Amino acid sequence: MSDNYSDDLDSDIEEDSLPGLRRAANKSKKLESENQSLKRELAFAKAGLPLDDPKMRYFVKGYDGEMEAEAIRAAAVEAGFYQQPTQGEQPATQSFNDGGQQRVMAASAGSISEDISEAAAIARMEQAMSEGGVEAMFDVARQYGIPIASEQ
Repeated sequence: MSDNYSDDLDSDIEEDSLPGLRRAANKSKKLESENQSLKRELAFAKAGLPLDDPKMRYFVKGYDGEMEAEAIRAAAVEAGFYQQPTQGEQPATQSFNDGGQQRVMAASAGSISEDISEAAAIARMEQAMSEGGVEAMFDVARQYGIPIASEQ
């Protein structure tokens, strides 16, 4: 019995297209890695942790639990990297958002206001990813002040 399948497959692929396929596979692996990294960063941002805190970087690198906001926040509190705000304090993300909203409102006085909520940011990043790929999503993340791991 002959191996017609592999013979047909080999005859359909040109010699110069194999390097192109390898490049595409390598690019795909790189993009998948970046995608996973961005999903991880987004999970930590959703948890409301102060990602600009140097000691939080250690927690982010070492965390290997569930990628849900509540689980991440609970693990950070348990490990001593983050303290839950008390009754009178505002969470760090809340004060960041309020300050950001005030700056945006002052800068856009007289113009049409834009939704700058977390949900809107996530929706814009997902739309950018589907329309323009990873770089477009990075651009939207930068607009919202979300740090990109490869740029730190």
